Amino acid sequence: MKRMPMTRILTILLVLALFAALPIAGGCDKDEETPDVPVAEEADSGSESADGEAVTDADDAVETPAEDGSGAGEATNAPATITVRLYWVEAGENAIGIERTLPYTQAVATAAMNALLAGPTAQEQATWPAISSAIPAGTTLNGVTVAGGVAKVDLSSEFESGGGTFSVTARLAQVVYTLEQFPTVDAVEFYLDGVKVEMFSGEGLILDGPQTLDDYDGYLPIDA
Repeated sequence: MKRMPMTRILTILLVLALFAALPIAGGCDKDEETPDVPVAEEADSGSESADGEAVTDADDAVETPAEDGSGAGEATNAPATITVRLYWVEAGENAIGIERTLPYTQAVATAAMNALLAGPTAQEQATWPAISSAIPAGTTLNGVTVAGGVAKVDLSSEFESGGGTFSVTARLAQVVYTLEQFPTVDAVEFYLDGVKVEMFSGEGLILDGPQTLDDYDGYLPIDA
């Protein structure tokens, strides 16, 4: 039998060794940039809150406050009008609240005060028993702000002119009852031309703090 040349034997062994090494090389062909654990998907938008919940643009939306603090502010699809209750003196003894429709505004307390200072309409004055206002003609509104449940109303000096005890007390009551209809108002603090009122008019009424409905329940009883 003829012996196989040594060179051919070496060639065959080399080929066999290469075939034997192929599976090992294939097993090391993994992409080194591929992570061993899944990668969390990126959020579509927004960020995360402190408790890990997604925060969207809607969560950041804040209502614009009312200009005088009397309401929630501008609303989507706002109505054309608003309805408020104005308080007048009835038959010169007590008072009644009468609804009035006004053009829509964010500053509803300011609008109500301006309507109150303008006085009752001719139609309202023609009712029986007759209604009137104890607020002196010519009184103007310098401003209204509402914060912390207190409405600070600044009126012109005409507001304290003239009248006896009933008249000066009733005009204060008209303002307090008109402003306290709003949910953000619990009390009313009076100012005259920017100066806080502590003693009101020549009748010497002492205002020892923000005024509430309880301070005037004998003059202008609440009527729904």
